[in-house]
Amino acid sequence: MQITTGAKIYIKIFFVFSMFFSYLPAKAGWQIDLSRRQKSMPATEVTDDEKEKKKPEDDVSFFDYIVGEGAAQEIVILNTEKGFIPSTVRVKVGNRYQLHIVNINEKEKNVSFILDAFSEHHGTYYGKTKTVSIEPKKEGMYSYQCPETAIEGKLIVFSGPASVRRPASP
Repeated sequence: MQITTGAKIYIKIFFVFSMFFSYLPAKAGWQIDLSRRQKSMPATEVTDDEKEKKKPEDDVSFFDYIVGEGAAQEIVILNTEKGFIPSTVRVKVGNRYQLHIVNINEKEKNVSFILDAFSEHHGTYYGKTKTVSIEPKKEGMYSYQCPETAIEGKLIVFSGPASVRRPASP
């Protein structure tokens, strides 16, 4: 059985292109550098307050999710080569917050953002914004981290009246 000349050329071209495109991913350089990864992450402790049974005032209806108590306060955290900006964020117990994490680190373009106490683990990409919503229930000091670059920031949750900043000069 003979194949026509046009079909032979088509098969040869298809074979050459398939070999060429199968060779490209091998040379793309898909390498992962784990040398700067943190050896161990600090574990968060479970306290008795978190183990308490659910109180009736904690019950939230479907309508509460739709209407809510007000808009969430927005906080922007930048992931840079020198660390997080701001490195310390203060939030109040019971308020809702939206954290906008922006990776502007030119050396590490694909890194993680971990806020372990609130079970938030996200990948951040260079120039992109990742939004996380939190509502702190318990005061304390928590950390947010980027394990690939070994940088860490602090999230301080406080209760009581917010301190009012006063002008530097009278």
